[in-house]
Amino acid sequence: MHHRTLVCLTWLIIVTFASGLRLSKLETRPFHADEATGARILSQRLAGEYQFNPNHFHGPLLSLLTEPLARLRNETTWQSLSIETLRLSPAIAGILLCLTPLLWRRVMGEYGAALSAALLATSPMLVYYSRMYIHESWLALFGLLGLTFTYRLYKDPNIKNALLTGIFIGCMFATKETFVITLFAWIVGLVACFALIQINRNPEKQKFTNYLIYAGLASLSALLVSAFFYSNGFRNSEGIADAFQTYQVYETTLGHDKPLTYYIGLLLWPEHLLGQWWTEGTVFLLAVATCVIAMGSTKLRSAIVLIALASIIQVGIYSSIDYKTPWLMLLPWAHVCLLAGLCLSVIRPSHRITQICIGCFIFVVLVYQTQQSIAANQHFENDARLPYTYVPTNRDLVSLESWLFQLSEMTPAIKDQTIVVIGHAYWPLPWYLRMFNSIGYWDQPEIKMIDAPIVFTIPDSNQATNALLSDSHIAFPRGLRTNVSMTLHLRKDLWTEWINNQP
Repeated sequence: MHHRTLVCLTWLIIVTFASGLRLSKLETRPFHADEATGARILSQRLAGEYQFNPNHFHGPLLSLLTEPLARLRNETTWQSLSIETLRLSPAIAGILLCLTPLLWRRVMGEYGAALSAALLATSPMLVYYSRMYIHESWLALFGLLGLTFTYRLYKDPNIKNALLTGIFIGCMFATKETFVITLFAWIVGLVACFALIQINRNPEKQKFTNYLIYAGLASLSALLVSAFFYSNGFRNSEGIADAFQTYQVYETTLGHDKPLTYYIGLLLWPEHLLGQWWTEGTVFLLAVATCVIAMGSTKLRSAIVLIALASIIQVGIYSSIDYKTPWLMLLPWAHVCLLAGLCLSVIRPSHRITQICIGCFIFVVLVYQTQQSIAANQHFENDARLPYTYVPTNRDLVSLESWLFQLSEMTPAIKDQTIVVIGHAYWPLPWYLRMFNSIGYWDQPEIKMIDAPIVFTIPDSNQATNALLSDSHIAFPRGLRTNVSMTLHLRKDLWTEWINNQP
């Protein structure tokens, strides 16, 4: 088979695998609380009411990139949005992420780039969160593109590379404020590359001072791109100030504090759960092998130093912060997958036995990752024991939505009456109540709620609500999130009517 045909076939297989793992049955997993808040923000954008909030919810680019998909599918209101449409946006980002190693072919060769792409395509963590409507899949895509052109700018400083570097860094900023951690890691990596040049007295093409003008151009383009998105096309200048203010006023939610070793355990330490072992440590071993084998080589030293240091620094910084969620590892782990692909580029052709051994190991890694991805996303996608599942929504909400729809069809008048929610931390409940036209949220129960057709209470307000509604409503315990319950209070006349209408 012709070499070019083989390469094209390889990439076609990779894209097919990446697409199949990310697009299959997108709607089956219950909607996560973070997804529901993102959907609400998108509905505000569709209604022309979007405004960036520096205290919560990250940058505007997720909703902006999802808006065309929603309009294309004629889903232009909060009520009409579907889970499939929302999750299609990060799934597309995840597929495109697998294509970014194409831009590294001149550095790592055809086979190295294909290996990196295959590792990105089959990574169970990357696949799992590509099927979730959150910012991190887009951040990983823009981050790997930003890394690509940062390295190109280092090797060949010119206006084109500077502008592209700035554009993708600006997109990172407009996606999520945590981009500064990655940017800092890249800067440290570049400084290390320059230090190696000086230590080895390597006559590189450019001196350090020659980069300053291009670094300034990249910075300017990054600021302009991010300002464009935060200001809604320069129509709202306050958004630009809010983008920087978020670093002072952003409020994290409680309950996400984790130990220092949380991310190491998530990615590297094997866990036997749900009848199988879960780990992505094999990719880490390939990345380590790349660094070890390349120690005596100068050909790819700068690329390996930059990517390896950026990976280590990002994981180190995220680990040192008490607030931890598993999806924060998407961009750092994408760096590791890229580094692991370089192992095929640093093996000398004469080392035939080494090539065979690593080739067999790579085959096992890809098969094992694919099996984990299928298990995680088709069989255990909402199981709290799965390492990647984080505060999952109780499946009870899905059946509750169906039951509420039947109830509203039987008694259409309740659609226009106020549905009451009492307590805090009630997301994603509003997503499953969007069939109703009026929903009110209170911290504490009030006497007027006796007439409400349906009242939901979160545990922190259950006792007072039960006392108030004991004579007027029937109470049903329901699930909200893992280890978080709620109570549904249905007015007694509606319950009687429901019972009487059952066959």
